[in-house]
Amino acid sequence: MNNKIPGKKQPLIQILEIGLEVWIRNQCKFISKLDIELRGSIFTILSGKLSSVKLIAEQVNFKGLILSQIELISGPIELSIDLSNKKQKISFKKIFNIEGSISLTSENLKEIILSSKWEWIGSWLAENLLGVSNLESLEIEKEIIFLKGSGTELDNITVGEFYIEAKSGSLFFTNRNKDDSCLFPMDPSIYISQAIISNKGILISVRSSVNP
Repeated sequence: MNNKIPGKKQPLIQILEIGLEVWIRNQCKFISKLDIELRGSIFTILSGKLSSVKLIAEQVNFKGLILSQIELISGPIELSIDLSNKKQKISFKKIFNIEGSISLTSENLKEIILSSKWEWIGSWLAENLLGVSNLESLEIEKEIIFLKGSGTELDNITVGEFYIEAKSGSLFFTNRNKDDSCLFPMDPSIYISQAIISNKGILISVRSSVNP
């Protein structure tokens, strides 16, 4: 049973929470807001075993991926605690699983595809969905992603309207006006189970494993 930790927390539990927060923040370039909830019995937690950890974060920059909101819950986690280590008081003994949802706005997507690290995503969208070399713009409206791109001649503009859904663990794009579709090349360690366009953004349900 995944019991929430009672309001009055023991010092070791506070150390675990702080250690987890430090580790999470170190994986990201920026997090505006972060809430962590440890789950499990008091006895297992004091021995460094957690039934699960729930995480809610807002305005996250994870390795250049700009995310509006993240809500994740882990499977069982085993931790080592080293109070003598000032920089990192906790470490993970094993790989653990996570699942949850990630929200991205159209502005988040624009920032991602304009970054030097992830510009290949914009190139992939342009080449595979529009048949051109450059992605000029991306907009989300209702249930549709609107893409605009250009070829070698900048005045030769191509536009496309696409639906998006989860398929085979990745994002599947379908052209609204043509009998054409394409599967995005997703990292095999990440499995997408659902993708919904809503409120000028995308809500993605994911599963993955964390190898600390």
